[in-house]
Amino acid sequence: MNILIAKAEQHEFAEIARLNICAYSEFADRVTSEAWQAMQANLIAVERLAQRADFLTARVSGELAGSVAYCPPGKSDPDIFPEDWASILLLAVSPRYRGRGVAKRLVNACVQFARDDHAQIIGLYTSELMTAAQRVYEAMGFRQDSEIPQRHGLRYWRYKLIL
Repeated sequence: MNILIAKAEQHEFAEIARLNICAYSEFADRVTSEAWQAMQANLIAVERLAQRADFLTARVSGELAGSVAYCPPGKSDPDIFPEDWASILLLAVSPRYRGRGVAKRLVNACVQFARDDHAQIIGLYTSELMTAAQRVYEAMGFRQDSEIPQRHGLRYWRYKLIL
């Protein structure tokens, strides 16, 4: 399968937002309806996040298979990440393309951007529901660093990869 990774352009943001909802909808019945509404608001806020992050897309035969946001050092959420860390946010893979290396390719692209930005560490965070994502991150060398404050009634952990 040929996966094309590219920086997203603004005209792709609505498509990325739809992918985010599709990819994360499996968790909708595992949180309260209020929490799911709040999560959806974050998932569709692609244009707002793009003010401080670069979105990358993964396409297979032109179809959007996945996306991720990369924050360079100094642009990550300071409540979660130290200023000198790069970070990865909103990794989403279409259910149709899971298990085919899309997430790994997107994360590797973010790691390369972090290296190009001379970051020493790249971080991300994930919830207790996202066990498949945690396995991918750990297989790529990320290690759980700390627990961060709960969101949407869920436990979250920060992971880091030393570059």
